[in-house]
Amino acid sequence: MKNFFNPCKTFAAAIIGILLATFFCGCSERSVILAPATGSTTFWEGHLEKDRFPLHFYLQTATDGKQPKMHVTASRPRWAGPVDHLKLSGNQLSFRISTRNVSFSGTIASNTITGAWNEEPYTSWWLTMNSVATPAFMFTRQHPWPPFPYLVEEVSIPGTGNRPNLAGTITRPAGPGSHTAILLLNGQHAQGRDSECYFHRPFLVWADHLTRNGLVVLRGDDRGVGDSEGIFNEATTADFAADASACIDFLKRRAEVTKVGILGHSEGGLVAAMVASECRSVDFLVLLAPPVFPISRVWEQQAPSINRRKGTNERQADLRRKFIAEAWQKLVAISNGNAGKAVFREFYTSFLAGLSEEDRVMIGFPPTKEGQIGIEKDLQEWCSPWMLFMATFDPAASYRGISCPVLGIFAGLDESILPEPNAVELEKHLRSGQCPSFKIHTFPDFDHQMRRPVSHASATYPLAETVATETLSLVTDWLKSQLQAPDSH
Repeated sequence: MKNFFNPCKTFAAAIIGILLATFFCGCSERSVILAPATGSTTFWEGHLEKDRFPLHFYLQTATDGKQPKMHVTASRPRWAGPVDHLKLSGNQLSFRISTRNVSFSGTIASNTITGAWNEEPYTSWWLTMNSVATPAFMFTRQHPWPPFPYLVEEVSIPGTGNRPNLAGTITRPAGPGSHTAILLLNGQHAQGRDSECYFHRPFLVWADHLTRNGLVVLRGDDRGVGDSEGIFNEATTADFAADASACIDFLKRRAEVTKVGILGHSEGGLVAAMVASECRSVDFLVLLAPPVFPISRVWEQQAPSINRRKGTNERQADLRRKFIAEAWQKLVAISNGNAGKAVFREFYTSFLAGLSEEDRVMIGFPPTKEGQIGIEKDLQEWCSPWMLFMATFDPAASYRGISCPVLGIFAGLDESILPEPNAVELEKHLRSGQCPSFKIHTFPDFDHQMRRPVSHASATYPLAETVATETLSLVTDWLKSQLQAPDSH
C-alpha cells in the first residue's frame, strides 16, 4: 500500500508494493523511564511451506510483570518488526501481524513452537519454529547496545477523535537543561519504531546517534504495528500527517524541549513537508530521499530501472505503461466520486484477460489458484484509501509552504526516488516558496537507505552499515549549524 517508493520483484508488486509514516496522537501522556532489562530473550527459526526464506522470531519475556514483546524478521522483503496482539499464557502463544493480515496460534514445547500460520483470508500453513542460538546476523554492527549515556522512555499517547492510541520511545540526554527535539518519520511500509528493514534497524541507529549529539528523539510504532492501535491499511498520508502533527504538539509540551524538528525518510519526508507547511511550530526539516512529484510521476521515473532489473522486453514495457496510465485514470475518477470501485475491478480483470500466459507469469499472476489469490490482494491494494488519496494528491503545495530551514539529502544509486529530478524539483519549490534557507546534497554512491548498496542476499549483508557515517555526520553538522544560527523563522 504505502510502499510505492520501493520497486519490488514482480510487476504487480512493483506497481503497488507489498503490505507490511506516522506516529502518535496527543491528549494526556504517560511515560516510563526504562530500567535495565530484566527477563530473557529467546530466538526461534522456522520456514513457511514452499518459502525459501526463513522467518526468525525473538521473544522477550520480563520478570517485572511487563508485557512480553515479540519481533519477527527474515531474509525476505518487508518482513521485519514487532508483532501485535501478543498473548502468552502458559505454553500457549498467539499473535498477529495485522498489517499483513497474518495470525499465529500455537504451543510452546521445550525447543519448539508449533501452530497454525494464517495469511487471511486465503492461505494457512502449519509452522514449526525451532529454538536456536542467537543468530550472528540478528543484530548488525551499528546496532547500539546498553548501557546508554542517555535516558530511554516508553511513551503512550491516547488517541482523540479518529486518531488511535499509539506508542513509541523517547531518548533524551541524561543531564539537566533544555534541548532540541526531533521526530523521526519512516516511509515505505508499516513499521515499528526502529524502522526495521531485514535485520537492520535504521531509526534505532538514528536515535542513538542524534541523542548522543544532544537531541531529544521521538520514534514510534506505526498505527496498527507493535504497541500502537488502529488499522494501518485504512489510513492515508493525510492521516499520517495528522499523527505527526500531534507528535510535534506532544514534544512542544515537554519541559526540556525548546525547538522541534522532523527527520523524514522517503514518504516520511513527504509527511514532514505536509506537517511543516501547516504547522509554524516546526523549526527545521531533514528530508532523506523525499518524493517530490505526484505518485504517477514517481512511478514513471522508476519504470526504466524496474524494466532493466526484470529483463522486460519492449512489448512488455509497453503493456506496463498502458496498464499504469489507464489504472491512474480509473483511480482518479473513483477518488473524485465519478466512478465506483467496481469500475476498477472490471478494467483490471479485463486487462489481465487480454494477456498471454507468458505475460501473466511475467507480471506475477499466472492462471492458477495462487495467481487468483494475488489478483484479489492486488485489487484491495489498488483501491485502498491510501491509493485513492495519492491518486489526486500533488505534494508541490506542501513543499512550497515550508517556512523553516531544510536539509534535503538524495542518493545517486536510489532507484526508488531518483535523485536528479527530485532534487531539482525540491530546490525549485523551496526557492519559490517560503523556506528561509536550505541545503540539498546528493551522495553519488549511496542507495535509498542512505548507505553504500549491498545485496540483501549476500552473507555480508548484516555486517554492512545500516546508515552511512557520512549521512549521520552531514545531518548532525547541519543541525549544529542551524541551532547556533539566529532564529530565522
